[in-house]
Amino acid sequence: MSKILLILPILLYFASSISFWIYLFTRNSKIQKLGHSFFGVGFLAQLFIFTLKAIDKKTIPLYSLEDLVTFLAMVLATIFYGFSFVYRRQLIEFGSLVSPLIMFLLAFSIPLSQNNQNLYNNPWFYLHVGSLILSYGLIVFSSIAALIYILTDRDLKRKRINSFFVVKFSSSLSLIQNLEYKATILAFIFLSLGLIASSIWTAVYVGKHWIWDAKQVLLFVLWIFYGFVIHARIIKHVKGRKGSYLTLVGSLFAFIVFWLVGHPTF
Repeated sequence: MSKILLILPILLYFASSISFWIYLFTRNSKIQKLGHSFFGVGFLAQLFIFTLKAIDKKTIPLYSLEDLVTFLAMVLATIFYGFSFVYRRQLIEFGSLVSPLIMFLLAFSIPLSQNNQNLYNNPWFYLHVGSLILSYGLIVFSSIAALIYILTDRDLKRKRINSFFVVKFSSSLSLIQNLEYKATILAFIFLSLGLIASSIWTAVYVGKHWIWDAKQVLLFVLWIFYGFVIHARIIKHVKGRKGSYLTLVGSLFAFIVFWLVGHPTF
């Protein structure tokens, strides 16, 4: 697929990012609507390119690093839309962080473009990869919410009422932490589904459910950690910045697993 076509959503998300940041400083509703419009068209462009690639390759494109990064960007956009639909106008400012992140993910994926043959054409493989990318997207979103919560709470306690996050982000602390908590729960659910599908896929592909490769082991450790985070929040009632710090630690761990650790080649 032509890389020129891949540049289109990057430009649209760039325009969306600029619009959202202008809105932060001007509070102009027309600029905010423009940001959402660019974001929406960029998402549609992503979806169109993903569909074209699926038709061209006659399979779901989820097996190269380029595919995984672009799908993660699309998932992150979907998560933002989903939570925006639930919380309406309370998450407008989140677009100023989500949109640039999606833009950089798409830009990063372009040099990775290559023609690979799909050696893993199995429904359990797609369920495994799709679930894990969804969980990664939710982890990224929860970490954004956690970072906003930590910085806003810190400034409020220090009575810095004119700080950037206090002034520019209108969402309440309770709403931000609730958003972080829900994204963490969903990430844990999809991480669980991804590990189950991984076990079945490896049984079909290599003849055993567990292969003890670094990525599979670290994904299991990540799953245990998020189970601990949810336990700490529900049973131990860990809230506030302590809970958000746990979320950031989990996102750092997930970043290492996603970017720095790969599966072996069989």
